[in-house]
Amino acid sequence: MIRIIANWLFLGSTIVVLSIIGILVGSSDVGISESLSELFDPTDTVISTIIWEIRLPRLCLSLLAGGCLGLAGTLIQLSTRSPLGDANLFGIGGGSALVLAFSMAGLVIFNGITLLFASIAGALFVSWLLTGLIASRNLTPTRLILMGIALGSLMVAVSISVVSYGRVFPVQAIGLVAGSFAASTWEMVRLSLIALLFSLVLSLTLSGRIRPMLIGDTLTRTLGINPFKTRVLAMGIVAILTGTSVYAGGMVAFVGLVSPHIARRLFGNAIYQLFIGSTVIGSLLVLLADQVARLLAAPTELPIGLTTTLIGAPVMIYLALKIK
Repeated sequence: MIRIIANWLFLGSTIVVLSIIGILVGSSDVGISESLSELFDPTDTVISTIIWEIRLPRLCLSLLAGGCLGLAGTLIQLSTRSPLGDANLFGIGGGSALVLAFSMAGLVIFNGITLLFASIAGALFVSWLLTGLIASRNLTPTRLILMGIALGSLMVAVSISVVSYGRVFPVQAIGLVAGSFAASTWEMVRLSLIALLFSLVLSLTLSGRIRPMLIGDTLTRTLGINPFKTRVLAMGIVAILTGTSVYAGGMVAFVGLVSPHIARRLFGNAIYQLFIGSTVIGSLLVLLADQVARLLAAPTELPIGLTTTLIGAPVMIYLALKIK
């Protein structure tokens, strides 16, 4: 118990430190004392605009997008019994990216909440397609991840083609497929917060039906639980989370893969701890990646996916070697 409390304190303090860096440090020539002054006593100045309209929304949105990815990864890994479960690796994020690409190119018009709903709809299509394949083909976890990677690659390729056709700025295209929070707004923060809280409540409500699925579909049925319906519901929540994360900051790879495994190491296999822990760890990973992307080569920004890939790719290789 003491170890778990210590782990929570470590995660919380790390997020606080990174948040302070995100608010006070940036490429603009603004001193820390000036930033602190505008943070606690905002005025109608350029510095106040930088703090309250650029840095704070970006900070909040990176935390929310990371939380969405961490929770989505846990739901996929539990419901599909795949240790390599990740929303973007499974191609679910690609469904959202394709919808956003059409919007960027001006081929369809979405904005505000309609853009969020469209992003979720794209993710929902792919997630339920995979759910149907699991039921009809009885796919093993290894075959499922291979199909997901292929489907995701196809979606990303089509998305890039669409934005190229629409002559979208290269920075926007990179932000879509590799992650960027440069365009964060308070409206995006509010919508993402609602989607994450809604999904977390649904996940905790569904947890009693998800946990038995780890022992296999046949034994799950003997407990009076329909694995197909449970998986459909779980993947529906995954679609909400994934669509929200892509809407917030584009496709950020490997966060959903890594977060549940770290949560298990820190908090054990209790499902409530796993859900909440992976959400917080996902937030921490994306916040860290965003700060590195924002500050490492300032004033130039690196893709967030570069940092998360440096963390996630070795983990995926290790897990792939462990799968029998």
